[in-house]
Amino acid sequence: MRISMTCLGGLTHTLSHSLTAICLLFFSFSAHSDVYWSQGSEAIRDGATFIYADGSAKLLWRRELGDWIDRNGTPYGNAAFSTTLVEDLDTTRPVSLDVTALIKYWIDKPGSYHGAYLKEESGDGAIVFDATEAGYPAAPFLAITTTDNEIKTFEVTRDTTLSATTHYSLGHQPQLQVGAHTPALIAFNERFLELDSAKISKASLYLTTTDKQYGTVQIGVYTVAPLPPASEVERGIAWHYPGDHGLADHPDVILAETFDKPRGFLTLNAGWQEHLSDVGHYDTYRLVDTDYRIDRFKPLDGSALQIAFNSKTNFGFTGHYRFRRLIGREPEQMYFRYYLRFGNNWQPTDGGKLPGFSGTYDRAGWGGRAIDGYNGWSARGAYFLQATPNSKYNGTIPLGNYVYHLDSQSNYGETISWNNTLSLLQKNRWYAVEQFLKLNDPGMANGELTVWIDGRKIFHKSDLRFRKTTELNIESLWLNFYHGGTAKPASAFFVYIDNLVIASRYIGPMRSSRVK
Repeated sequence: MRISMTCLGGLTHTLSHSLTAICLLFFSFSAHSDVYWSQGSEAIRDGATFIYADGSAKLLWRRELGDWIDRNGTPYGNAAFSTTLVEDLDTTRPVSLDVTALIKYWIDKPGSYHGAYLKEESGDGAIVFDATEAGYPAAPFLAITTTDNEIKTFEVTRDTTLSATTHYSLGHQPQLQVGAHTPALIAFNERFLELDSAKISKASLYLTTTDKQYGTVQIGVYTVAPLPPASEVERGIAWHYPGDHGLADHPDVILAETFDKPRGFLTLNAGWQEHLSDVGHYDTYRLVDTDYRIDRFKPLDGSALQIAFNSKTNFGFTGHYRFRRLIGREPEQMYFRYYLRFGNNWQPTDGGKLPGFSGTYDRAGWGGRAIDGYNGWSARGAYFLQATPNSKYNGTIPLGNYVYHLDSQSNYGETISWNNTLSLLQKNRWYAVEQFLKLNDPGMANGELTVWIDGRKIFHKSDLRFRKTTELNIESLWLNFYHGGTAKPASAFFVYIDNLVIASRYIGPMRSSRVK
């Protein structure tokens, strides 16, 4: 922790005259933060926008222009913690917003602090303030007066404006704006949470207006809403088969592939390809086990399939588990679960594809081949680029689906984020990834896609349209690992999969203490 003392003599234009003789204590420290929205990087501008709370982590707001809670705990409520009228004077001057009730709310409700949400309550324009980038003395800060007449000040650690006029984050702009359809987010140094709320007599957010304003605005103060809580772990049929041993014998299991090296064979790749069709001829995959000590690999259970990406090709691996071959028919709904581990050297330069169900029929639903409801569809998994350093989730790998459905706005389908902190995967760790897909009834938007990570449901969408005819069904589980887009990897890196199961009911994570 770094502590510095700054006297108020230089802040007379910002604080009231009665405080000019007091010295303020500014805290600066690094700690785990509950503030999940990101200011983003200045170069990439990948932070909070009107759509995303964190663009690089692919975490979306539940509602455009951000999620807030009012003083009654009501999501999107209109009972502000306080309101302040800011007049359009076109002068640089200090403005104080009363945040006493908000600060006490955060302190008294552990885990509720995710930053302040400032929005227009009424008015006819927008108020422009200097942001943290303006630096001392114009940058915003929090001042808390205690019942002992001590004043403690805390820096603003990040701030941004949300605007529907741009898909880029505005977190590194020199100014903040609060107006119609332009709320502002502000986060403080979290040491204020260590205070006793009963000993706080007043808390104020100090902002400095610029010399150009665009109307008088009544500003309401709210709190940024928390992320949805994690669901409970759901046990499936795998829970009754520790380590998945014997799971293949369950009547609802269609296939259970452990990627174990066959005994008595010299080749590394025999056996596990038996049920796969259309396997790509790429020398980029092999079975590895405990003897493989590169890339921080640790086995899940026996050997695993290692898939390598390199600069020569976009493909890591492709192959199909075709249902006509497996069960003699094409179903309308199905589950599959596999364990996924990103290697220590995982460093793609573009997003890409992961396994998922498909019904392309070699006609449409991939590679820009647009679907029309009669020619095909697909719902592969997807990975995004790793979250960047300004994100709370720096280094994690966001996952989602890459879906060719009838309501996508592109011939190339739509990439859908799973939009959950549990779908932000770390390197060098095994995860159970399970998906359920149910095709829509022709003429209805009732197709379903549900996802579980380690047995916790994280994503559910039930209004998809894949088809207009029952001639289209689930043709295959597409075991697809692809880099891009069109850009090839800049370097070699690995991903690992193990214990893949296809079943007609929920599978769930396997019961094993060795999953790390």
